Amino acid sequence: MTAVDSILTTVVDATTEIRAELATYRDKVDTENPTGDTQVAADQWIDDLLFERFRELDAVGSFVSEERPDAIDVGDGYSVAIDPLDGSSNLEPNSTTGTILGIYDAPLPASGRELVASAYVLYGSYTTMTVARDDTVERLVIQEGEVVDTDPVSMPSDPGICGVAGQTSDWDDALRTYVDELRETYKLRYSGAMVADVEQLLTYGGLLAYPPAPSQPDGILRLQFESNPIAHIVEAAGGRSSDGHGSVLDCDPKELHQCVPTYFGTPALVDELETRL
Repeated sequence: MTAVDSILTTVVDATTEIRAELATYRDKVDTENPTGDTQVAADQWIDDLLFERFRELDAVGSFVSEERPDAIDVGDGYSVAIDPLDGSSNLEPNSTTGTILGIYDAPLPASGRELVASAYVLYGSYTTMTVARDDTVERLVIQEGEVVDTDPVSMPSDPGICGVAGQTSDWDDALRTYVDELRETYKLRYSGAMVADVEQLLTYGGLLAYPPAPSQPDGILRLQFESNPIAHIVEAAGGRSSDGHGSVLDCDPKELHQCVPTYFGTPALVDELETRL
């Protein structure tokens, strides 16, 4: 088993316990993460669970989480960055959530070009993990901590979905105009969990946008934990990512919890979006 395999297998093994306990840890707690989001108990619980498992691996040298202010050195190996529970606000209404993972061959913060593998787990009707490595993407179907099926993943080019985060009044005029045009062909989708929307994007094609807003001029997605790993997956599947000017993977990493405007989709749609913006 390679070092990367050992990290990915650790996540697969943890999915059974995570899924079984989500209801137990669904309530909000009186704490915030380093970027000011109100946490639910599951954010902290999954963070602790994965930290304890990763710290035992020779493959992991540094553990970094959206829920912790600093990186934790645990040995020599890859830097592992996680969003323990993407879409945690979806727990209360019992909607889809997931876990995001980036494996970097560099100390963090780092460029997305330093990713050797990335993945996201989706706790939907059933559990899947979508993994990008070696310029290919696979979707793993997981039951009881075991992979029972795999499917190759590639970005469809046909009209599919369009999803935009935030309030319409906060959108740039150019983005609003472009989305209004896409509504004539594309189905509107936005779930509140990026992993769920990305799964639809990779299934049906289309465009997802996480733009800046007056209250969040750098956008809502964290570069190290969310934007980079998902951009790595989308681009490996034949799609495109953008910060409005170029690939998210080329963004300059300034600090650990840095946010960046982020767009994912089929190449033609993202190209046009950049032109409009």
